[in-house]
Amino acid sequence: MNKLSQYNYMIPYEDRVVYYNGISRYVFSLNKKEHERIQELLKNLVSFEANYTSVFNRFKEWGFVIDEEVDEIDVLRFRNRKEIYSDRTYRLFINPTLECNFSCWYCYEKHPAGYMSDETMERIKKHIVYMIEQVKIDGLVLSWFGGEPLLYFDEIVYPISIFAKQLCEKYRIPFKNGATTNASKINPDMVRKMKEIDMDGFQITLDGDESRHNKIRNENGRATFRKIIENIGLLCEHLPDVYITLRINYDNQTLERSDMLSVFKMIPEQYRKNIGVDFQRVWQTGGSATGEYQKRKTLYDSCSELGYAPNGISQAFMLGRNHKCYSDRRFYAELNYDGKVYRCTARGYDDKYVLGELLEDGRIVWDEKKLAGLIGKATFENEMCLACRYLPLCLGPCSQKRKETPDENLDCICYLNDCEISPETAIIDYYKRKMDLI
Repeated sequence: MNKLSQYNYMIPYEDRVVYYNGISRYVFSLNKKEHERIQELLKNLVSFEANYTSVFNRFKEWGFVIDEEVDEIDVLRFRNRKEIYSDRTYRLFINPTLECNFSCWYCYEKHPAGYMSDETMERIKKHIVYMIEQVKIDGLVLSWFGGEPLLYFDEIVYPISIFAKQLCEKYRIPFKNGATTNASKINPDMVRKMKEIDMDGFQITLDGDESRHNKIRNENGRATFRKIIENIGLLCEHLPDVYITLRINYDNQTLERSDMLSVFKMIPEQYRKNIGVDFQRVWQTGGSATGEYQKRKTLYDSCSELGYAPNGISQAFMLGRNHKCYSDRRFYAELNYDGKVYRCTARGYDDKYVLGELLEDGRIVWDEKKLAGLIGKATFENEMCLACRYLPLCLGPCSQKRKETPDENLDCICYLNDCEISPETAIIDYYKRKMDLI
């Protein structure tokens, strides 16, 4: 016997209807007449299979019709656990310092003076050796964070990176290297060294157009907008495989008052294919301004027309993914400059968030009880998420929010309540991007 998938979505779009299944992730569209006919057929699956066998089999192949005994939530559970535990590419975040040359009002971090000691650097090198030689990871991704990590590029970032790269080459495993940076300290000599250590992934932030950005992201009052734009060009010119996520932080006024289109036109056309634009609301502001979604959509469309890398609004949801956040994976750690081990880059570096200790021999001793509380089960293992028809698109809260929130208050952290676009809008965007690729 067969049944309909509980995660079928049919969404009107222009003169068609887009079909998407949350388990198979198959997407296509029908004209309205075809849609009406299919809806009639889906009301009686026995008759559908008997009279239109080839069409029925196609809908079953695409996951819109499934066997009666299939539990789709179990499928989501299995995919989640498999991805969390079996992906052996090790993503290692490293904070050379928590110092920053900016003082953005919304930053959640404290910025104590100090940077990584030689002793901690040696422990990190031994840790990388241990993970490659003993744990036998399948690949290593270094992600430099902070603070502003490039304040200590020559002293910390470069020597650890070159060590890790050479070790990965020795054992013939993939190595990637990137940084979350305000990009104000980049210079030609640094870019040359970045090329040596395969550092070609960056997240760089602007806070609106030049006028608005310089009011928020400045260095002791000194303007930084032009320097950041210049350095984005420097990276694109000298790092052929570079990819930059250009994060646009915004509040209720940014999109209204900033001429963002002029910003996107400032970056030379030949570099835009290496840059994906990502709008992110400043988390303290909450809510959304009237017409905000349409403004962002218009800007995303404009970026596409200008030749920027595809980075549509569908990325607000987890379409095509099996877990919520990179920090939910087993093979992940964040090492602070003082040697303390964390998991979440979106929390401060207080001792209450410490989850492990980096030993002198390079091993991390995890607090297993705390770690189990974060990744011991899927983040969507709660009544609210399991009952939600959008579960495959959302996958629940991240592990940190889930751990911090009692069951009776889960609706307060429901992603659907805070996201400024609907799941249906994300599906339409996903469909359009698929069609563009075709």
